[in-house]
Amino acid sequence: MEGRKCACLKPLPPELVKLADWFEQVGVESAALESTGVYWIPLFEMLESRGIEVILTDTRQLSRVPGRKTDAEDCQWIQLLHSCGLLQGCFRPKDEICRLRSLVRVKAVLVAERSDWLRRMQKELDQMNVRVHRAVSDLDGATGMAILRAIVGGRARSVKLAKFRDPRCQKSEATIAKELTGNWREDHLFNLGQGLKMYDLIEERIAEYQSES
Repeated sequence: MEGRKCACLKPLPPELVKLADWFEQVGVESAALESTGVYWIPLFEMLESRGIEVILTDTRQLSRVPGRKTDAEDCQWIQLLHSCGLLQGCFRPKDEICRLRSLVRVKAVLVAERSDWLRRMQKELDQMNVRVHRAVSDLDGATGMAILRAIVGGRARSVKLAKFRDPRCQKSEATIAKELTGNWREDHLFNLGQGLKMYDLIEERIAEYQSES
């Protein structure tokens, strides 16, 4: 990096703003960071927002260097390599893609949690011998959720539950009613209600992430 001041250090979470200010004061134009976990991200984004070029280095390349190393020695070694232009940066998408990726990843976690709570509710229904999964194809479909909410709401007679059948459902009300005759124990109903609350809460969060992304 001829003609350019370079610096290298491991991410230090405290006082990142002061650190970035110091970089600007001494005229640092390029810095190299080790890609260790997610600890580099705050400093990377801070420096990048100041217009400083940031090279994200793969620590596996440095691990091949023989000898017992310390953090300070690692920094000096990286700084030397970076000053000579010998460091190859890791791939990092553009900032717009990174922002979208951050949202999508958390949304994917919420979708997985929603599926978990759906399975928990299905298990609770199985213990009650209420075979909604046989009455309808999907518990989270229009008919399945209508029946589930009716059960939690206290309308637990199979004939009444069958009337929530969606007109597009292929099974008749009588067939559905046979599958919805169960054991309405209070503990199962309570667990089912709590599961439905969690499911609805996660659904709201997913909708917010959908609108944000």
